[in-house]
Amino acid sequence: MKITQIPMGAHNAQLTCYLQDPCTEMPALDRCPAILIFPGGAYAFCSDREADPVALAFLNAGYNAFVLRYSVSQNCPVEEVYTNAFAEAQEAMDYLHQNAGDLHIDPEQIAVVGFSAGGHLAASVGTMGRVRPAAMLLGYAVFSVPGKALGMELPDLLQQVDDQTPPAFLFATQGDHLVPATQSLQFATLLAERKIPYEMHIFAYGDHGFSTGSRHIANPQNPENPESAVWQGMALGFLNHIFNHDVLVPAPEEVKEFCLDMKIGTLLDTPQSAALIQQLLPELAQYVQQEPGSRGISVNNLQFYSNKMFDEEKLAALNEALAKLN
Repeated sequence: MKITQIPMGAHNAQLTCYLQDPCTEMPALDRCPAILIFPGGAYAFCSDREADPVALAFLNAGYNAFVLRYSVSQNCPVEEVYTNAFAEAQEAMDYLHQNAGDLHIDPEQIAVVGFSAGGHLAASVGTMGRVRPAAMLLGYAVFSVPGKALGMELPDLLQQVDDQTPPAFLFATQGDHLVPATQSLQFATLLAERKIPYEMHIFAYGDHGFSTGSRHIANPQNPENPESAVWQGMALGFLNHIFNHDVLVPAPEEVKEFCLDMKIGTLLDTPQSAALIQQLLPELAQYVQQEPGSRGISVNNLQFYSNKMFDEEKLAALNEALAKLN
């Protein structure tokens, strides 16, 4: 293993690189996946517990690992912390891409992992970065902070998810007393709405800051947590799927014949079927005006999940009329 340190930015940020030693016995190490690690610490410090131990775990799994100790309020004016940290994170991403050959990494297989405030920074790169990672691993991450709860204004990442946001693996604990697991749930919901692949685990046991959950990094405030430690193996499996371009969110087969199994939006956007709905089941059109999200499901699905909202005889008449359009 080789360890090198690269300065980032103008406030003593540092990128520590943990690199495998390629050799003829292990040819796969000549081109490894990469993990860029953002420790937590409320943007006040960078936790050692979420830095090197995480890097070594990924190194053992065949990754080359990179820990960014970014600007925090200990070494930077508080009003400049996030701006500098985000710039350093983007600089680190640029460095990995521009030096992929020398670093023996695959530039198409660069993931980020962040914890707590480091999760906020990792998700910032994933949602707003000029160069985005292939995937994000977000541990008990902060996504939205009211006002200046951390002493500074931070972007609300629940407002930043877009179609270019990469797949995400989220993990947290139900008992987290600092960052509620509901933040991860909200972020996952936004990913689901855009059909962005994600995996999420909310563990019943444990509190904030469990990191790898192993005994050697435990302390009185952060005890060993073997129940939650399993996130590492799960995350590696998730990354394998992403890097192999496996289809995680298969697109449902589109129904092309006019019937009650066709998407409501398609029926309403087609003049002939829209006219039949207005004639035979106008209450469906009225409902969709109030609930536009229902356009993406079929009439049959809406009827089932709404506990038979519409009259069955009217539905049968509409289905018969729709069939004549085929």
